[in-house]
Amino acid sequence: ADQVIVQTDFGRGLIIRTRKSDGIKEIRLGEMKNGISSPALRSREPNMLYTPKDYPSVPPSIGDDVICEYGRGVLTEIADEKYTIELASWRLSGRSNVTCHVTTAPKVVRKHTLGEMDSAEKVALAKSQKVQAAKFFSEKDYLGALNTYASAVDKVRNVQHDHTSSNEVRADLVVIMITCSNNAATCCIKLAKWEEASKFAKNALIMLDALFRKKGMKIHTILNNEGIIDAKLFGEWRVKSYLVVARACMEQGEVEDAIAILKKAKGLGMPYIDEF
Repeated sequence: ADQVIVQTDFGRGLIIRTRKSDGIKEIRLGEMKNGISSPALRSREPNMLYTPKDYPSVPPSIGDDVICEYGRGVLTEIADEKYTIELASWRLSGRSNVTCHVTTAPKVVRKHTLGEMDSAEKVALAKSQKVQAAKFFSEKDYLGALNTYASAVDKVRNVQHDHTSSNEVRADLVVIMITCSNNAATCCIKLAKWEEASKFAKNALIMLDALFRKKGMKIHTILNNEGIIDAKLFGEWRVKSYLVVARACMEQGEVEDAIAILKKAKGLGMPYIDEF
């Protein structure tokens, strides 16, 4: 159930539940805006408030998870006393999102944990982490970038087998897994973490090889239709993975293996050379 973050007489609180027997609300005090307990409360038992009083939600801000008369979503804009919400509880076919505009302030709710998220929410979270990782990389914070790319991969690792996944979500999954694995591998190269670099690059190759075996099927077709052509998938991205593996082999003294991998990368990339 959606747990509303409220402003009580004693500070912020999270409504854990409302008892059916007597209507008493159990409110955990000390909540921050996103529903995470304040550091002071993590080290001891939380302060609880038991009350029949209806406290108001904390004021909503852009980026908050909220609930309105049309369902749950994320607040994307506040303008002229109108709130724009991208609904998560409504989804159309394909990639179409449902947006609503309300004039009554929505209630702020606790963000879902990873285990509570559906496949689309997990993919959206991984995309946001990919953007953050790219920022770390541009600032030469290679360890921060590595950890964030790796986290993005972990967020969607089981989405492929999630019954809530649409084909479009699975297509996004493929892109995230490949690009974040390759980018994490690049971070490892910057940090001289050769074994980890090879591991991430090989993870990308597993996804690419699986996609190559299913050329012409739904996911591959979606990606091609969205402009991610075979030259990028099986040329640029796959060659990048092999180059990382070759570099890792070379740095670890496995020269013959590195040469063999480079030759393989050249052979795989040649059919797409004219498409760049």
